[in-house]
Amino acid sequence: MRYRPFGVSGKAVSAVSLAMSEVYRSQPAAQWRNLAIAALESGVNAFEVTDGSPQAADGLRQALESLERRLVFLAWRVPGDGRSPLDARRLQQCVRDSLQQTGGAYLDLLVVDEAAYATMSSEASRLLEDLRRSDLVLAAAIAGSGAVVDQALAEGRFDALVSPYNLTTGWATRRRIREASLANIAVIGAEAFPPALCAQPAQSPSRPSLFRRPGPSATTAGPYGFLHDTRGWEADELCLAYAMTEPALATIQIEASRPEVIERLALVPDRELPTGLAAQIEMARIDSENPTPRG
Repeated sequence: MRYRPFGVSGKAVSAVSLAMSEVYRSQPAAQWRNLAIAALESGVNAFEVTDGSPQAADGLRQALESLERRLVFLAWRVPGDGRSPLDARRLQQCVRDSLQQTGGAYLDLLVVDEAAYATMSSEASRLLEDLRRSDLVLAAAIAGSGAVVDQALAEGRFDALVSPYNLTTGWATRRRIREASLANIAVIGAEAFPPALCAQPAQSPSRPSLFRRPGPSATTAGPYGFLHDTRGWEADELCLAYAMTEPALATIQIEASRPEVIERLALVPDRELPTGLAAQIEMARIDSENPTPRG
């Protein structure tokens, strides 16, 4: 596993980090523990738990019981729906829950979703500033890619940014990431695996022969069909390897429901993207953004 500096904090985080996502919220604590242990054994030292996921927090707590707190980078995400207000009481409860449920003495990073930030009250905003100056929260991040994120970063309210980044990411998001990095704002990459591209494409209806195996048809694979046709690589591995080429990213988050997925993806930082694939990805993005009109 490779490690990268987290902004100017002096912390080093693993190139791959584990987001213990609410997508798998129904998993019991024992399964979360197994996932966290698999990550630790693979060299991962950075974890993010979403508020409202007590099983994930408990599983992480069990996995970290024998480790010194300073060896782990712990982030806690405050989600939002764009409607329910994020007031000081709720923010304070989120921090209290994070410390109680994970057993951590402090948070390395408190992550506020852009939807939650959009409904943050003035009292909550002041509390966030107080937390950033306390020993309970070492840094705060905003997560998202909308206009509210640009506003929050411009006002200097956050130390870090959690941003989508993958091989289809547009120039506006790429520019935001580069500008944040130049401003000494640490950047975490998320959503590195577009589901439509990582899913196995439909097979060609052509009849197989002794000399040619059936493969994805051009119409179903699209311009990114090569992701499923690169020898020695899985599509998600290529997506992660591509995200690793962005130097502004301190770490790239992965999500997984099985330890073997974590173990496999944790090997990617030590692999080089196949020669010529980066250029092929750029051409595919151009093709997908400007499809050839049909006659």
